[in-house]
Amino acid sequence: MPLHVYLLPEPVAADVVVVIDVLRFTSSAAYALAAGARSIATCETVEQARAVAGYRPGTLLAGERQAVKLPGFDLGNSPLEFTPAAVRGRDIAWTTTNGTRAIATALAPRRPAAPPPTERAPHRDLLLASPVNLSAVAALLAPRLGEDAVVAVACSGREGGFALEDAACAGHLVARLRRTLGDALTMNDGARASACIHEAYGEDFARLFRDARHGRWLRDHGFGSDLEACGALDALEVVPRWRDGRFVAG
Repeated sequence: MPLHVYLLPEPVAADVVVVIDVLRFTSSAAYALAAGARSIATCETVEQARAVAGYRPGTLLAGERQAVKLPGFDLGNSPLEFTPAAVRGRDIAWTTTNGTRAIATALAPRRPAAPPPTERAPHRDLLLASPVNLSAVAALLAPRLGEDAVVAVACSGREGGFALEDAACAGHLVARLRRTLGDALTMNDGARASACIHEAYGEDFARLFRDARHGRWLRDHGFGSDLEACGALDALEVVPRWRDGRFVAG
């Protein structure tokens, strides 16, 4: 039952890949799908998001750079924006500073570019996790691990660097899976390190966000309500899941 946690964005190879960007993309994506959004297309750049929206009339544009909603976009990246009135039945093309780029990085081929012919595909399933849907994600992962699938948890970080809140969330997920699967679960060093960070904070997300650099930045710039929404443990049962190039409610 191999479980790997990657604390910095990098290409990963696994049967199941779980991407975490607590503040705020993966939290907001869960809120969007719970509010009835039909699908989410993740884009690395503003230009890609506009192009994706152009292919499908009626698609909403969502995104930010440095936490600020992009000019001309319908929505930013705050979980509070993704209400049923705003997104129900709509497709969303979404680009962010960290989370959507981390997804592209995680799915990039590992080097060397030509793997052995017997190597499995880089991923068979792709999920988004945050505190708001942690139990739902753990419930999907436990049976896959029981089938001996390789599971990789990829932390988005911040601008290519380490993000305390993502590591703590990954550790919370590790702890839940350890309680379910016990000693049969094998972990890499990243998983063990993230579990230690989780032990330091437990479910005290307010303290975690005060200590996390990005959490302090968001609070200082008027996004304190977003922090509360992102730290609402198990508020949602929906899991954003990759299907045919988009995330849908899984």
